[in-house]
Amino acid sequence: MKKIHWMAVASLLSLRLFTSCVDLDITPTSIVTAEDIYNEKGIKAYMAGMYNHLPMEDYHYDTNSNGTEIGGGYYVGNGLSVWTFWNSTGEMVNRNNTGMTYHRSGYWGGGFKVIRQANTLITSLPNYPELANQSKSWIAEAKFVRAYVYFQLAKRYGGLPKIFEPQSLDPNDESTLWVARESHADTYDFILKDLDEAIADLPETSEAGRANKYVAATLKSRVALHAGTTARYGSEKFQDWEVDGVLLQGIPKERANGYFQQAWDAAKLVETGGKYELHRGNADKEANYAEVWEKSDSNKESIWLRKFDFNMSVHSYNSMMCPPRMASEGGDRFNPTLDWVELFDGLPLDDNGHFSAFDEEGNYLVYDNCQQLWDGVEPRLRANLLIPGRLYKGGMKLDLRAGIIKEEYDPAVAKFKKFTVDDGAAESNLNSSSMWNKEVYDKNPFRERTFLDWSRQGSADQQDPYLRSDGVKIFKNGLDGPKINGNTGTNTITGFFGRKNLDITVDKASTVHQTSTQPWIEMRYAEVLLNRAEAAVELAQNGVASYGGTDMLEDAYNCINDLRDRAGAKLLSSPSELSTEAAFTNWSNPGPKGQGGFVEAPTRGLQIVRVERYKELAFESKIYWDLLRWFTFDTQIRQYRRRGLYSFMFAKGATVDGNGIPDGKYIYDAKSCEEGSGRVNFGAVNRYYEGIPTDELKNNPLLQKNRNQ
Repeated sequence: MKKIHWMAVASLLSLRLFTSCVDLDITPTSIVTAEDIYNEKGIKAYMAGMYNHLPMEDYHYDTNSNGTEIGGGYYVGNGLSVWTFWNSTGEMVNRNNTGMTYHRSGYWGGGFKVIRQANTLITSLPNYPELANQSKSWIAEAKFVRAYVYFQLAKRYGGLPKIFEPQSLDPNDESTLWVARESHADTYDFILKDLDEAIADLPETSEAGRANKYVAATLKSRVALHAGTTARYGSEKFQDWEVDGVLLQGIPKERANGYFQQAWDAAKLVETGGKYELHRGNADKEANYAEVWEKSDSNKESIWLRKFDFNMSVHSYNSMMCPPRMASEGGDRFNPTLDWVELFDGLPLDDNGHFSAFDEEGNYLVYDNCQQLWDGVEPRLRANLLIPGRLYKGGMKLDLRAGIIKEEYDPAVAKFKKFTVDDGAAESNLNSSSMWNKEVYDKNPFRERTFLDWSRQGSADQQDPYLRSDGVKIFKNGLDGPKINGNTGTNTITGFFGRKNLDITVDKASTVHQTSTQPWIEMRYAEVLLNRAEAAVELAQNGVASYGGTDMLEDAYNCINDLRDRAGAKLLSSPSELSTEAAFTNWSNPGPKGQGGFVEAPTRGLQIVRVERYKELAFESKIYWDLLRWFTFDTQIRQYRRRGLYSFMFAKGATVDGNGIPDGKYIYDAKSCEEGSGRVNFGAVNRYYEGIPTDELKNNPLLQKNRNQ
């Protein structure tokens, strides 16, 4: 009986359903012999054990504490805290997490355990000639797993120890386990080499739970893009750190284009393979976009999914993220910001790219009902939000409203100037006249609580309704918010509820913790197009106008327009829009102004690509790492005050349905959020990398520290 390391047993003790197309139907077992492992069934189970421990920032990702594990089968609290990961980028916020939240620190030992498991398979399989016909693809798959884990480590720490064989402890000489760190660039190079070998030897399609050629190529495009942007922008923000001649943090700038070429090649390979494409199965663009998640296990956009079911693993996304009135427990964690919503087409914006629903005289525009504002916006945005007045969760109508304009004011004749400040800096609360726009307030005959009325409660059974002269009672605040400063209740604080990844068909009674089973999409074709577009623009703007016989700007233009066409967004008019002109800037920052200025970039062309990433990949655990690799986190999220959209309904003419939910004419006011209205800061540039865990430095004297520790 051939000897096998005990880690082979540990890899199977907990199992997560993981798939690139269908269910992985493997029952966890204890494996104790080489004969049990080294056969088709044993390898499949062994692989499942490794996938279970992959550090994926999915529904089980926990940012609230340090630790050696990320994602996987590790169930924390209600099984969901990934939303804290999205609060720090301007994508969203909620009343529970209004400060800056960083990725989970301390991931090291858990990663090298998975690397050891992969190494065991890679080095042992050649010893079994009877498995030669299948060993090549199994070894390739193990290299994919190793590369995935190493990448998660590299983007946290920089250069890493290269350990490609299982280590064994010599009781007489523990120094045999000590390994020094490779340079930052060499680390990315050996990760990319693993992925090249995986791409070469993996099949084009895979059975349940297995990576294939195009999963590996997608990861390669992601890794190479991260390396390229680190090379191009890293040293300008974070001083390179060299120890004993090894550049541990920082990649030489001249390496950038080579990495961007690798990113482009890998993304192009996914296209030419013809196995994946953007989902276009529904002529209704809004419904079609929603189907990317609602039908993720059956459409061709999904490249790699982590699946859940009641027998193996569940999560709590539905209960934690939907409006609290529509859940039996939890709710309210998913409040997209106005800063993010303003990136989309179809909203009334001023020349600076900010929400501005006013007439030529500066009076609020009056909308006929609660849905009219949203009728003309980009379908992709509607598919990303729960829309007021629509039915969800078994027929419950979403009711969003910040207050009532009293009955004596006729929407046909009443004119109101903006009564709050919206400048990206000022705090402006509706229940504090000292925070109103004083110039307008002092000249306006209306006063606080004279023409506005709002409740200090957030739900129907707590509200003191507004009583109209005809006896009709109207909830002052929407039953789903927004929550203003001082209110009780647990509703949205931005005026928005997100929809992405939610199962809106589950009724309220069934919306409880630890019952959600919708898959997590780790890779999809939209990201492939975005990676390719970004790499192409980076190349075109840095001396490589044509690559592989392809015009880089034209290729990026085609990728962006493919995404925009599917989304129902405005198409780019020509590749020349992806220019080297100055990018738009936000609020008081110097520079030209326009839509998209919230997302920082070195040029207008790159800003267009980065804004498209914000729009397409929000709430997928991608944007956080984008801001880190672009090295813009410390300036984009600096003194940042999140903003919301607050609607007010005219009591005059409003109608009330059988459930007491009204609709009428509305005005909309944009301003800073009231709950958690303080400024948010990423902090010092040292946060672009983690320090090596202290215990690891003690155990391995050759493991050099990072500069920022």
